[in-house]
Amino acid sequence: MSDDKPRDRHAYLEEQIERQKRGEPIDVDWVRAELERVRQESQEKVASSQRRLRWLTVAMAALFVIFWLAGNLVAKKDPWAIAPVVLIIGLAVWAVRRYRKK
Repeated sequence: MSDDKPRDRHAYLEEQIERQKRGEPIDVDWVRAELERVRQESQEKVASSQRRLRWLTVAMAALFVIFWLAGNLVAKKDPWAIAPVVLIIGLAVWAVRRYRKK
């Protein structure tokens, strides 16, 4: 088994913990690399979840706007009922562009 890339990470980590308990030297570089790998993996999962949540929020907001528009048009039968929706869409586009520039 190579110390750089052990096949079974969990078993190798357990072995390092046991060695530390016995007072023997441990593979500090591997442990640091493993910790960094776990941190990176965790950050990637959080970022992925945030992206999915952002898209879900945008989709739900769009659906809400569609239902709100349909309800207003049916209830009022007035084309000016679209004006607030146009304003909201304009603000949303402005906010998205501003967010992407950062």
